[in-house]
Amino acid sequence: MNNLVFLSASQIAKLIRDCTVSSTEFIEAHFEHIALHNPKLNAIITLNQENAYQRAKEADEALARGEIWGPLHGVPITIKDSFETKGLRTTCSYEPLANYVPTQDATVVARLRAAGAIILGKTNTPKLTGDFQTNSPLFGKSNNPWNLEYTTGGSTGGGAAAVAAGLSSLELGSDYGGSVRVPAHFCGVFGFKPTEHRVSTFGHIPELPGKPKTIRYLQTVGPLARSVEDLRLCLSLIQGLDPQQEWLLPISKNEYHIVENLKSYRYAWTVGFSIIPASTETKISLEQLALSLENLGCCIEQHNPLNLDFNLASKTYGEIFRFELGIPTVNQQQYENALEQRKDIIAQMESFLNNWDVWLCPVVPIPAFTHRRSGEDIEIDGKQFPYLRGIGAYTTIFNLAGNPVVVLPLSRSQQGLPIGVQVVGKRGSDMKLLSIAEKLTQITGTFQAPPGY
Repeated sequence: MNNLVFLSASQIAKLIRDCTVSSTEFIEAHFEHIALHNPKLNAIITLNQENAYQRAKEADEALARGEIWGPLHGVPITIKDSFETKGLRTTCSYEPLANYVPTQDATVVARLRAAGAIILGKTNTPKLTGDFQTNSPLFGKSNNPWNLEYTTGGSTGGGAAAVAAGLSSLELGSDYGGSVRVPAHFCGVFGFKPTEHRVSTFGHIPELPGKPKTIRYLQTVGPLARSVEDLRLCLSLIQGLDPQQEWLLPISKNEYHIVENLKSYRYAWTVGFSIIPASTETKISLEQLALSLENLGCCIEQHNPLNLDFNLASKTYGEIFRFELGIPTVNQQQYENALEQRKDIIAQMESFLNNWDVWLCPVVPIPAFTHRRSGEDIEIDGKQFPYLRGIGAYTTIFNLAGNPVVVLPLSRSQQGLPIGVQVVGKRGSDMKLLSIAEKLTQITGTFQAPPGY
């Protein structure tokens, strides 16, 4: 194992600032690791090698002069290929964009560059981010570092594999129905979906370059990392108002939160909801987490939101999703009705969470599955379930309701595959949620690298 490449982004940043290890040394270590492991993972599909080395040299020279660009000064990161990156190919795995090189950065990319981050490359995604597996028509499929025969999940699948395998310290991803959380769960890394409208999505595809912008709801931007500390750091850098999107929410200056201990908070938990059951392995993992909290003396009870119709929520999500993407099955009136229904669902979810600081849920009913044709049924404890509903059963509801969600690695399946947990908070409670999630790692554990990396 190359120890330099498995440090957290926060640790790397500190070592660079302290002049213990140079940015150039970290960049070299990462590109060596990428050369060794990326051919079998296919996680990074566009390298930024020459520019990254030059930028690392400039970072080291700046530091020698006493200049610090920001909290990520000289830190190597990757960017999902759905974000526009100035001067660096951005395809979103869409054939007409195969050679597209943007002239400007997505807002969040610009903010990470301004904080001193150095982009190693762009990570693989399914066509227009539209799948729960990462199989690109331009670049092929990404493989799970825990078992190459298994999917990374999607759509931030390349990024999750890169972070898990030490190819990147931090990934900038996006989440429209679980696209950060599903890959984090499948690959055993930490992931975060912020509160809706907290982070700008300007410069993110599938809204195609030069075309009218139509996506306003459901979609979020968030990081994947190897620690909750890195999730918090990245959020602090990318969040905030953007003149390109007038609907973004201001950030409360009093929101930052210090958690004294786990017993200070109230926890609800569930082994599943909607008509899709979680696998026995998944249920056992959640039950063990709940028991651990109970044994610590925490207030924890098994609950789902009363009267929340998860089938109706799924239908509402689908109508908003299809209309905003221009899929001609939903008309304007149906869309407006869905937005009204959404308000009721948000109110129900917030009412439930008024009684609990966090809600602990499965991420996906099962661990990662073997590569397969998109749309093929998935199996849960020997029974077949529809592909999209089965995989997204526990994630899409939080895109609809707009809640912040942290994914923590929790346990391993009998096949040795990661199983994660969603830690859900009230809208706008992002920093409090991250603080509680960080304390929860005392039980769930820290990042564990897959064997062989």
